[in-house]
Amino acid sequence: MSADIPELTPEERRQFSEDFERAHAAGEVSDRHFARARIDGALAAWVLSAHQDAGGSFPVPDNLMDGRPPIERVGIPAVDAALPHTTQPAHVFLNALSYLMRESDDALEIAAARAKDCDEAAALLRRAAALLKGKQNEPLGHLVESLAPWAERGKFGRVIVRKWESGHLYATQFPDSLSASLRGHRGKATRDGAIVRALVPFFPNEQGFFAGGGNTLISRLAVLCGASKATPAYVLSTLEQGRRTAKPAPRAKPDSSIISLLRKP
Repeated sequence: MSADIPELTPEERRQFSEDFERAHAAGEVSDRHFARARIDGALAAWVLSAHQDAGGSFPVPDNLMDGRPPIERVGIPAVDAALPHTTQPAHVFLNALSYLMRESDDALEIAAARAKDCDEAAALLRRAAALLKGKQNEPLGHLVESLAPWAERGKFGRVIVRKWESGHLYATQFPDSLSASLRGHRGKATRDGAIVRALVPFFPNEQGFFAGGGNTLISRLAVLCGASKATPAYVLSTLEQGRRTAKPAPRAKPDSSIISLLRKP
């Protein structure tokens, strides 16, 4: 921690937490903002505990989180009720929730405004790569071609290229409209539908789960993430629409999945 910002004492942290809870109870802090703060706090505490148990060494070891017990609760009833049912590790699920809670309500519009230029840039990169390969410049062609998928993903947020090594492009994306990748197949794309589609893959694809209250559980989470119309009936309707319009497709690319993009704690 910076020397200019003194670390809070346990009493100061307790006081801050109580003040935050009172502000939430008084309606000064929204449910969405409060839930995200609790989730981010639980994730930070989980990583900090692992670092302390490892002796607080730097650089932080890559296997720092190996064997750590999962986060079991964050203090938000809807989230705590969902954690035992998730099919992904708890920190992956919580990271996705935190992202959806901070994503702009205009995420679909933001991505749509970028889509034409980003897709055109990707097409031009692939054409340039083919031209280079045709002129005995295969290595340069492969480098240019590797930029194309990232250009396509540029509609979902800023991409920072790190390095090119051994034929592989290393880059990082800072998404701000990732839910736009989960558009419906019919009708107008909606933010509520995108949120529901983002949450569904974290739970069992089994009739028993949904018959046992899964629709309600996902509905409560979707509302926390900013969905205004995500009733249990809406969740069921979105799922049924997805089943009707689903087509056999090749295996999804892992780097285009909202889950895989949010896997790291």
